[in-house]
Amino acid sequence: MRLFYSVILFLFLLSIPLSGQNYEVWVDRSADYIEKDKLDSAAIALQQAMALDPANENNPVLLLNLGIIQRQLSQYEDAYISLTASMANNPMPDVVLHKRASLLCDMGRFDEAMEDYSSLIRLYPNDVEAYYRRGLLFLEQNNRARAEADFQVSEAIDPDNMFTKLSKALMYKLDDNWAAAEGIYTTLIQSAPTPDPIFYLNRAECYVNRDQIFKASADLRAVGESQRDNPYFYFLRGRVRYEQFDKTAALEDFRKAKELGYESDIVEEWLKKSEK
Repeated sequence: MRLFYSVILFLFLLSIPLSGQNYEVWVDRSADYIEKDKLDSAAIALQQAMALDPANENNPVLLLNLGIIQRQLSQYEDAYISLTASMANNPMPDVVLHKRASLLCDMGRFDEAMEDYSSLIRLYPNDVEAYYRRGLLFLEQNNRARAEADFQVSEAIDPDNMFTKLSKALMYKLDDNWAAAEGIYTTLIQSAPTPDPIFYLNRAECYVNRDQIFKASADLRAVGESQRDNPYFYFLRGRVRYEQFDKTAALEDFRKAKELGYESDIVEEWLKKSEK
């Protein structure tokens, strides 16, 4: 994520005229703060730059970066305001819409997120990720038919796209075809230089449902350090530990998953099993 900020800001810095050197100084400081993972300071630096020149034509790009940073800081309302303001005259409207839609999902404002993804599809009809994300929202509404329709469009656009493959794996999981889903996640892991940890987590779920506990445990160990705030990780590890007859450790993981917000009705079922 820091690389994303830095690339945008670097390209942006090249376009600033010498007359805006104070403006440039603050933008440059923001990039430095991002590299040092000082996101609070980076946000302040961007705000200082825009305060110096409120009419600067490059401000929509700064607002985009500010919104992304605020989301990372869990300042969701502020992030929404920044991203919405950045829409005007932004050279990357598709990026803004994707970021805002994802933020709206974090905020539980799913109907508005659906509107943003529908706007993306209308403006960029070959945006495979938008079809995938909207399909996920349809599944949240228990509307499998419309989700499958979106997934089929992404398949027609680009069958080799990562999001097309993720949609196929998801449908396999819904149909309890865990072997087919595992195959897709394995392909994604093997084809990526730095695989997304979520691929390992989903493959671990497939392994658990195929009673391949040793393999599931290995996948969870591979991403454990990066998933300390992810309730899904603790729930999966709890299931692995339960199958390994370590109910004490399983209980600890299920409680942590519940604390972090995993679906309480599902966690409660496994808590009861582990307490017996």
